[in-house]
Amino acid sequence: MAERRWVPEIKGKKRTIGGKWAILYSLVAAFMATWYMYTSGFGIVSTETNRGFYLLFTSVLVFLFIPATCRSPIHRPSIFDIICIILITASLGYWMDQYAEYAMNRVSSPSVWDLTMGVLAIGMIIETARRTLGPVIPILAAIFMAQLYFGPYLPGKMSHAGMSLERIIEFTFCTQEAMFGVITATFATFVFPFMVFGAFLERSGAGLFFMELGKALTGRWRGGPAKIAVVTSALFGSISGSSVANVVATGAFTIPMMKRTGFRPSVAGAIEAISSTGGQFMPPIMGAGVFILATLIEMDYLKIALMNVIPALIYFIFVLYMVDLEALRSGLKGLPVEEIPKVSEVLRKGWHYFLPLAIVMGILFYGYTPEVGAFWGTVSALALSWIRKETRMGPQDIFQALVSGAGSNTSAGAAIGSLGIIIGGIVLAGLGLKFSALLVEAAGGSLLLCVIMVMIISIIIGMGSSTTGSYIILSVVAAPALIYLGVPRVAAHLLVFYAACLSNVTPPVCVSAFAAAAIAQADPIKTGLAALKFGFALIFLPFAFVYRTPLLLMGSAFEIAYSTVISLIGFMAFAMAIQGSDFFHPTISLKKRILFGVAGALILFPSKMWVDGMGFTLLMAGWLPTLILRLQVPVQSKMG
Repeated sequence: MAERRWVPEIKGKKRTIGGKWAILYSLVAAFMATWYMYTSGFGIVSTETNRGFYLLFTSVLVFLFIPATCRSPIHRPSIFDIICIILITASLGYWMDQYAEYAMNRVSSPSVWDLTMGVLAIGMIIETARRTLGPVIPILAAIFMAQLYFGPYLPGKMSHAGMSLERIIEFTFCTQEAMFGVITATFATFVFPFMVFGAFLERSGAGLFFMELGKALTGRWRGGPAKIAVVTSALFGSISGSSVANVVATGAFTIPMMKRTGFRPSVAGAIEAISSTGGQFMPPIMGAGVFILATLIEMDYLKIALMNVIPALIYFIFVLYMVDLEALRSGLKGLPVEEIPKVSEVLRKGWHYFLPLAIVMGILFYGYTPEVGAFWGTVSALALSWIRKETRMGPQDIFQALVSGAGSNTSAGAAIGSLGIIIGGIVLAGLGLKFSALLVEAAGGSLLLCVIMVMIISIIIGMGSSTTGSYIILSVVAAPALIYLGVPRVAAHLLVFYAACLSNVTPPVCVSAFAAAAIAQADPIKTGLAALKFGFALIFLPFAFVYRTPLLLMGSAFEIAYSTVISLIGFMAFAMAIQGSDFFHPTISLKKRILFGVAGALILFPSKMWVDGMGFTLLMAGWLPTLILRLQVPVQSKMG
């Protein structure tokens, strides 16, 4: 019997490390996860320690695991990696040790050591982002630092007095306003503990349970494997909050199953990619960006989660519409009966996996902070794993869950320091309001045009950044413009957040689609375009936050119910127009597709209730005769 190793090889796309390096990586990752779970539940630490440790541990893990260039060693860190680890440790360690002294005695008069360590820390933080996300975020960070110095030479409204190099380095490194600002604080305090919670929940068997539950609920219907992917990704996304992690975790199971039952590889990858993208706004956990959103608008995370319930359900129902019509069009059936477990049996074995989520929500309802919820959710996941013998988490499983939780942080966390530098440059130069003024001016004061421009900008920014990174930048430069034009603050930020999510599946750079295409062995661009088709609702939901605010629970019970129902009907019309099917016939005429498209537009676009009625009438005119005939068939069969 093979011996189980506490520290196996740490594998990735670019580097696989083993031996002493895998041990070092695992110890750093486990210590990071343990530290932040302790501080979430019990610990009271200084803000500089909380923020400094987060950037330090994240950078060290990146330098150990991700090579600097394609020529770097792939089985061990290089000499340059070791130097980077020493420099980031020295500079951030200096900041944590000296911050209190600086705040008391050296504000506006930084020492030579402050400035020297600042240059080293800024360089290493930008290098951390470059290795993980490529050149776009580092270039933006460099540009926004440079504009602080060259302010007088900037054109038009963007110009400002300019600042000295000493002032730029001091603000970026010495204070808690830029690199160590609110973005870093939110990730260290709220986001990372939930990543560890998700790792424990998955390790305890919840991931497999949600897959089995999705199979039991939807496996028998036409296109069952694709519906399993949608339901599983929604359930799994609610605990992971990461689209790429969701694709990798659930897609390895759902994509081959879809292909086996007849779905084209690009379509199978697209369905998984767009379903996993929805996991970023699927309550209760949602994506990391939502914690930033709650912090920036100073609203309880629980309220944000509740506001997202209806939009998230509408989104996933639309994806199910599209999947059902795709299966009808392609003549695809469900899974064989013998492969479908019984819902009652699945729930009997795994009902307890809902308890950690319920505990988290209960703690939030009682007014505790999110990190406390993450701590007790993690503890409950560990305890509940012992209900069944095969899922019990022993010391090795706990250790691996800690390592996994910290490892899942690197993709998003690596950009946080650089994003703080970008936001610091915007704030120090006062560019946020200037950008917003230019956006309002370019839109001519039109709210509709401004929303369209924000959507386009989000796709462009998202090409080189994560959803969280895109949202953070847009929250500063775009959300104020929407608020100025009369959009409620929370609706404006949710619009920007959903628009940032869209970049996950928008070619040419669509990270979720690329991940799904790799598993499906399909063309990434074709997968991205197909995912954009299946995720058409993601284009329209941001508009709904502006023009149908009851979807965000902002209105009376009747307004909320009406907006929800009419949105579902409108998206159903669009699904039939896009797919060219009507739930009963694999193909419909071009005239009907146009009719359904017009009906959907009248229902979903900004309009009065009587315009919604016109759209509904057109929809019924095209669909009702078919529905009546379909319902008469069983009756005639019984009479015969």
